[in-house]
Amino acid sequence: MVLLLLLGCIVGAFAVVLLKGAPYLPVRRKEQQLALDLLELQPGDTVVDLGSGDGAFLLAAAKAGLVAYGFELNPILCLVSKVRCWKYRRQVHIYWGDFWKVDFPAETKGVYVFLLDRFMERLGKKLERQSQVLRRPLKVVSYTFQIPGRKPQAQKGGLFRYDFY
Repeated sequence: MVLLLLLGCIVGAFAVVLLKGAPYLPVRRKEQQLALDLLELQPGDTVVDLGSGDGAFLLAAAKAGLVAYGFELNPILCLVSKVRCWKYRRQVHIYWGDFWKVDFPAETKGVYVFLLDRFMERLGKKLERQSQVLRRPLKVVSYTFQIPGRKPQAQKGGLFRYDFY
């Protein structure tokens, strides 16, 4: 009975994110590097990963000298991410929660995101608001899906780069 309850909690943790973003899919190193290249950030700059999963992108960003913030709704993946990024804990900050409900850190210059197509219009509106709140341009890289009504400034493979002003 306890095992069944534990299994139900694990499945639930992975399923609930479908209501807010995207399922967990590991991002390959090639795509991580392409995203970092498209963001064109400098060491010391701050990047935010919306739906940071297992922390793979956060780790790649830290190795590139960036300060990285990750927001993850799945508590299991949040814990995995914290363990993976422990070595870089001074420059990687991971939060368990709903990124739709938070403001980005004041120093944010870049955003990386992988969401399902049905959330992309809402994401565009959030990014517009965040750019206005921060009073700075935001470079945004979306994996796989485009933001409706916006033309990408750059594209590599399945990654799209947008600038929000």
